[in-house]
Amino acid sequence: MSRTLHAGAAVALALAAAFPWANAQSNATHFNLAAGVTLPTGAFGDRNDAGYNVIVGLGMKQRGSALGFRAEGIYNEFNEHGTNEKSRAGGITANATYDLSTNSRSNTSSLYVIGGVGYYSTRETFFSFGESQTNIGWNVGGGFQFPLTGFSAYVEARYHTVSSTVVRFVPISFGLVF
Repeated sequence: MSRTLHAGAAVALALAAAFPWANAQSNATHFNLAAGVTLPTGAFGDRNDAGYNVIVGLGMKQRGSALGFRAEGIYNEFNEHGTNEKSRAGGITANATYDLSTNSRSNTSSLYVIGGVGYYSTRETFFSFGESQTNIGWNVGGGFQFPLTGFSAYVEARYHTVSSTVVRFVPISFGLVF
């Protein structure tokens, strides 16, 4: 246990020391945290009310480039119509972002598109009798990012679909980028 703790502390210290250096180079690494409302769609929406989402991510974008990458952990929860049951969809996604603004400087507002693939864990009691499933899926959407003092904020909407299930949803999130 002590060896694992020491190894973890060493890795954390190395990452903390390398982070300012990485930002000084040609790649800008960022951390994002977001939350908002999630709208279920299709057959999934027929059985569930709007819910909430929480997103945590780590991204990278080369300075001066319109192309970026973001890995995220997501969690969405919905109330099922007429019951006390909850449907859930969570997972990890790997996404590419593309800045649509003509000026991709980091201190300006930008409109962007985002899309990628993910590994999702879902629980929907009506369709799967309360069993959890894990499947791959994809997402696509867009957002608007704007600078604040020392960090940025964004508003984003994405359509998520999970294969081999009826789970389809659109999280509309407000987030912060550090």
